[in-house]
Amino acid sequence: MALRIPNSRNNQHPAKNVICAFWLKGRCTRNPCRFLHPDASIQPPTQVPLQHFDGHVKTQPQIKVCDRWVSGSCAYGEKCRFLHTWFHSDEDKHSLSMLTRLEGHKKAVTGVGLPSGSDKLYSGAKDGTVRVWDCNTGKCVKVINNGAEIGCLIIEGQWVFIGLPNTVKAWRLDVATGDYQEFVLDGPVGQVDAIAVCNGLLFAGSQDGVISVWRGSSDVNGFQLVASLEAHAGPALSLCVQLERKRLFSSSTDGTIKVWDLNNLQCIRTLSDHKDAVTCLLCSNEFLFSGSLDKTIKVWAANQGGKFELAYTHEEDCSVVAVFGMADAQGKPVLFSSCKDSAVRLYDLPSFKERARLFSRKDVGAIQSGPGGIFFLGEGTGTVGVWNWMAEQQNMSQ
Repeated sequence: MALRIPNSRNNQHPAKNVICAFWLKGRCTRNPCRFLHPDASIQPPTQVPLQHFDGHVKTQPQIKVCDRWVSGSCAYGEKCRFLHTWFHSDEDKHSLSMLTRLEGHKKAVTGVGLPSGSDKLYSGAKDGTVRVWDCNTGKCVKVINNGAEIGCLIIEGQWVFIGLPNTVKAWRLDVATGDYQEFVLDGPVGQVDAIAVCNGLLFAGSQDGVISVWRGSSDVNGFQLVASLEAHAGPALSLCVQLERKRLFSSSTDGTIKVWDLNNLQCIRTLSDHKDAVTCLLCSNEFLFSGSLDKTIKVWAANQGGKFELAYTHEEDCSVVAVFGMADAQGKPVLFSSCKDSAVRLYDLPSFKERARLFSRKDVGAIQSGPGGIFFLGEGTGTVGVWNWMAEQQNMSQ
């Protein structure tokens, strides 16, 4: 015997305090109806939203980009309750503008940057390629295939450093010709997802939790491996350097942040206040910011003895994947917080007041600044978004 599942609309048990959506449209033919048909004795709500069958509602827009608008198929226009824009702000509606979107990578962008003196932007992605973009035209002028997933890419002066499985590549650029000299640095075990450079030292955090350290040299190899720091119980995810205090910070999936003395490469403290993987770190002159899958950004400050202590915890709606800091057009410090909901929140510092949100099709894992108020967002779709603090369109290389 077939099991017959009754239609809930034929169930005549009354639904309390629920107005019939069909009655609102003047189309309900049921008598009796289990939902309310307001009359003079039952006052309707002062503002009744226009309910669409697919969930779109004519109300104040929610702080979420419409998926159908992104794909070019939303038919509701101004009636859609979701945003039809990549930028939202209640106050600074004209403080930011998207200049362009650079399309080409097939997988998530893991690093982006502009070498000193160059008008070429470099981006690396999990598809194993480094793309070189002409800042004047926005066109990709070169694709360099590295044969393996790129876990991270950073620019330091006229050097490009690329994290790969079991290897770090270092390119010394000739910005005039676009050519480069490549150095291949072996030593890491597993994927390299974090790189930092400081005072002639190159640091690379790998999947085995070890931080490999090279010193730049003038010999034919260019770099000499000087240390392998047993850092974490899980993969190293982020590295940053605070030059003023001569400190290196590392974070990991094990939920800890390690503090290293750059003078002797010794671990001098472990910060364990996060409850999940610490995905990203950011150093300023006075503070350390850490973002985590536990949905928090923590701010650390050095006490009188020089030890870093937890100063403040900011709670997000979802997991944090990247943090970045830069000044706005007026020179005020702003913290970027990229979260798992494909939104980048911008906070004024030190108040942590949210001033804007930027949206993408997928999580932003790489953020970097450029000249003249320009900054770049590397998205999980493989797109690089180019933004400007000023509303007017400017040439990327200015």
